[in-house]
Amino acid sequence: MKALIVTSLVVSMVFLAGCKASHPTKVIIDPEFNPNIISSILLSPCISSISEGEDPDRESERITNRVLWGYISERSDHKFLGREQFRVLLRAGRLQEEFKSFKDNWITKHEVDAEFLKALKRNANANYLLIPSVYLWFKDEADYREEGTASTTQVGVMLTLIDFETGKIMWEGTDENYKEAVRTEGGRVRVATAGIHRRVSGVTATGRDMYAAPPYEDVVVLVVEVLVKAFPSRMLVE
Repeated sequence: MKALIVTSLVVSMVFLAGCKASHPTKVIIDPEFNPNIISSILLSPCISSISEGEDPDRESERITNRVLWGYISERSDHKFLGREQFRVLLRAGRLQEEFKSFKDNWITKHEVDAEFLKALKRNANANYLLIPSVYLWFKDEADYREEGTASTTQVGVMLTLIDFETGKIMWEGTDENYKEAVRTEGGRVRVATAGIHRRVSGVTATGRDMYAAPPYEDVVVLVVEVLVKAFPSRMLVE
């Protein structure tokens, strides 16, 4: 009987390990892609498919841009040209309106405009374009009056490497992750002092609501770090 219980526990642990989500969620790579032939990579501003109604301040773009550049700038095996260089190229080629169409096409069809790429590359000292895009940006706030529920923040990001010459996707990494807040205990209370209401439970020492969905940036860091680490490294060729 004891042996049966031990065997069952081992099988359960193996099953749970097998069911654990892997990160990145998905990676595709063109068989002909060779990281060693990369001269430099131009980084596009983040393209977010999140509607303005759900993200009026465009945090999905701003936060992802900032976090991504922080991790990419630590990579020493490739030369990355930042978003400011991208904007300079747009102004030099008068391609601002074309870039808007490029973004719409990318969001709706996941396709690139070859003519736009050619026009962008005329003044770009790069042979690849890296496009970050956000497709999941969601907070699920739990009702603090219910016991045992947790607020959750979810983020999904895709990084796509495009060959400037052909417009082909050479590498693409996708990842999504989430973070939960502290599970609610129910019965949170407020007290009033001199007409000022304040919480006396569920608040950290810094005044943050521990039951609220975690900040988006906390989850963006998890997702972007995994994707940047998964990006192909340049090999040392002797």
